[in-house]
Amino acid sequence: MVVRGGAWAWGLAAAFTLALAPQVSRADGAFPNGQSILVPADRPDEIVLATNFGLVTSEDAGRTWLYSCELAVTSYGRLYQVGPAPADRLFAIAGGKLVFSDDGACGWQTAGGALGDDLCEDAFVDPTDGTHVLAAGLANGEGIAYSVYQSTDSGATFSRALYVAAPGDFITGLEIAKSDPMTIDLTLADSAGTAPTLARSTDGGTTWQLTDLTAALGSGQVRILAIDPTDADRVFLRVIEAAGDTLAIATDGGATVTTPLVLDGGLGAFVRTGAGTLLAFGTAAGAPALFRSTDSGATFVPVAGPPNILALAERAGTVYAATDSSLGPFAEATSTDEGTTWTPGLAFAQVSAIAPCLESACQADCEMRAQQQQWPAAICTAQAPVIDSPDAATVVDAGGTHDAVAVGPPFDGGTMRIDAGDTPHPAGGCSCATAPRSDSDAWPALLLLAALLRRRRLSA
Repeated sequence: MVVRGGAWAWGLAAAFTLALAPQVSRADGAFPNGQSILVPADRPDEIVLATNFGLVTSEDAGRTWLYSCELAVTSYGRLYQVGPAPADRLFAIAGGKLVFSDDGACGWQTAGGALGDDLCEDAFVDPTDGTHVLAAGLANGEGIAYSVYQSTDSGATFSRALYVAAPGDFITGLEIAKSDPMTIDLTLADSAGTAPTLARSTDGGTTWQLTDLTAALGSGQVRILAIDPTDADRVFLRVIEAAGDTLAIATDGGATVTTPLVLDGGLGAFVRTGAGTLLAFGTAAGAPALFRSTDSGATFVPVAGPPNILALAERAGTVYAATDSSLGPFAEATSTDEGTTWTPGLAFAQVSAIAPCLESACQADCEMRAQQQQWPAAICTAQAPVIDSPDAATVVDAGGTHDAVAVGPPFDGGTMRIDAGDTPHPAGGCSCATAPRSDSDAWPALLLLAALLRRRRLSA
């Protein structure tokens, strides 16, 4: 069913109904909700909805969905992304560690090496080479000390530091350019939340050029939304200020900056489609707002009646959205006309079964969610349907955006946070992104605080 205009605006009545419903299931201390949506280019029927209670995956274009709960190693998982073909390795950050899975979330391993002693705050997989992964680590010691580490074995281990931030500086985002993997961009902020800076390397991290963006953007916190996949010199930025968010575009290493879209609320999700269209979702005048640019970001125009979007991705002309299930009945939707109309997809109650490899491990969690009315109890004992996998050899990548580019950042006002991530949350967070903010939003800061207190206690 295609829904137009205000039909997506379920309104305050739906919100009040959800608020008053008994025993509403919660995840990670928050309303069960999506975080990001992953659509591997070489698997045209696969959709992975990362949530704050695990992963919900379809391998048949959204007809059936299977549930993979959070395990101990993925508790409070955030910043899920998938690497490029052929491995399509899943990554997430959980418990201050970078974790990865090669079997569709059945089992997970923890990255080691130089990153192992740091709190992993952010990571990015090279969209052209799955063996090349960068991670931002926060040293577990006195003060704030960020470094960017490199892995050449698909994120299993990290070796040398490509960049070491000045004492007290925060790394708020990092990305590798798809069109030129030797180009790496970082966004930085100082401890006062001022002096937004773009750091760029065009030689794979050997040397860096730092550009202070204060003159163009003021003193707000800056984060990377994406590097243009066809132009390594164009970087899309999110500027977070108390008065609202701004979408900025930096070129020439930050020497030239434009601000084509200014919102009086948060900027919650962004994607550049394979055709070059830009979609940005946020809040404007207190209402959900979707904006579209068909002129490379020179101008943006509003698109009427959008769903409440948490994150965006695109593959072969179809835009996929993780939608806010606390404000409506669906957690996922698709658009084939660049956001003009949307087809509702997954509702959590429509999950078919637990993923077969996790039937035992997820049984208790599934039953708890059934008791709290997230879905019917029958899901927990249902046999997973047999799904014919697509023939990967016949798949043609139509130029869709790499999944990591499409993850939406959080509605977190202008607050400076120790975490550097951009994962969606219910409207309003591990560096989690968009929706009512949950207590899990602050866990990296709490981990750091605990580590500092422990160190001081031991040295006392």
